Amino acid sequence: MEQFDVLVIGGGPGGYSLGIAAAKAGLKVALFEKEHLGGTCLNVGCIPTKYLVDKALAMDKVRALVKKDIFRDAGTFSFKKIQAGKAEVTGKLVGGVQFLLKKQGVQVVTGEAALKGDRVVSCGGKEYQGKYVVIATGSQPMMIPIPGHELCIDSTGALNLQTLPRSMVVMGGGVIGLELACAFAGYGTEVTVVELMPELMPKEQKEAVRVVLKALKQQGIRLLTGAKMLRVEKTPAGLKAVYEQDGKEGAVEAEQVLMAAGRKPNFSGIDAAALGLAMNGKFIAVDSHQRTNLPGVYAIGDVVGGYQLAHAAYAEGEAALADMLGRDEPYGTVPVPVCTYTIPCFASVGLTTEAAKEAGYDPCLGSFDYSANGMALAEGASGSVYVVMDKATKTTLGVTIVGENASEMIAFGADAVRDRLTVEQWQRMVVAHPSLCEMVREAALDAFGASIHKG
Repeated sequence: MEQFDVLVIGGGPGGYSLGIAAAKAGLKVALFEKEHLGGTCLNVGCIPTKYLVDKALAMDKVRALVKKDIFRDAGTFSFKKIQAGKAEVTGKLVGGVQFLLKKQGVQVVTGEAALKGDRVVSCGGKEYQGKYVVIATGSQPMMIPIPGHELCIDSTGALNLQTLPRSMVVMGGGVIGLELACAFAGYGTEVTVVELMPELMPKEQKEAVRVVLKALKQQGIRLLTGAKMLRVEKTPAGLKAVYEQDGKEGAVEAEQVLMAAGRKPNFSGIDAAALGLAMNGKFIAVDSHQRTNLPGVYAIGDVVGGYQLAHAAYAEGEAALADMLGRDEPYGTVPVPVCTYTIPCFASVGLTTEAAKEAGYDPCLGSFDYSANGMALAEGASGSVYVVMDKATKTTLGVTIVGENASEMIAFGADAVRDRLTVEQWQRMVVAHPSLCEMVREAALDAFGASIHKG
């Protein structure tokens, strides 16, 4: 049986990044992946979704310029070529991961791996022994077994459509549902979102949510909240999604029905009961160092719950590796930004005003609109920035940005929340002009009436 320092089960963002980092630290590493390196994120998740959203956003900008008579014609587009471009990007990234793993000497084993007792992994009829084992098996789309669910497509199916549907019903108003709704609406698909909860983004800053909801409606996306999907039926013209809202039954006919009801952890090859692996509900239980209850066995990424985000998996992997190397660098000590790539993009980190009150703070909210920023006006961007400050200590508790480049700007906010920047520190900060990041500083100062460019 071949011996390794680290055995990583799963080649998604958390798994492959940990494998590369462990190899760079001088450890002998084997990584097991049954499908595609890069996992959901690179192949059928965040990267291909962002490609589709980006092209839809570009078309939205062109249409805006046509309205202003700056461009004469919005032109036409090829959905097949957009899909081909998406495949090219994902292929390039997967190839990059393969190159990096090979360069660092990580042994990649293709096939479905199974964790046995005493840190032994079997794959393809062979067994591998590790000093440490990392479970990074990710997650998969969840399908709700309503009548007619087999007629629906999941997020993977939506991303791989080669023909643009004329109409689509999206079951689920979470991150996946809203991102794909925006993408397809941008290409001209008539989109209806059916969400069971009474409101969208219930845990986000309310003022920012209102901005994004207004934008979604302006894109022609129909939003049905507090609506329970009952069944999907086949019709001569396509499909009919039947739902219940306010005690009444309604229906929407569409060419495609996308079930975006969230994701569930993938435990293929992991028999928790047989292994004696402790669980936290439907997820693997871990401590702040990503250690399970099994000696030498760690778990990271979607299988442990929490933020089901690639960058969270990266950070969890770093915490696990640090523990293997004898360093005390627990996960969860720094705030994790969350981004929803709608049109416009929505990004947040830290506390909202409501969460701050629940935590015992006395918060005040500063805001700044894109319409008062020179760079935003030059780029034709719109949106708003919100910063939650603590009145007593005048420190930064949370940042929410809705608008173009929000996913880039939120790193600025994440640093501010991590370091609990004071209003005095915000005042002394010098930010490049013109830039969108100026708005974060202005919003922080506005919480105490100190913004220069807000009337």
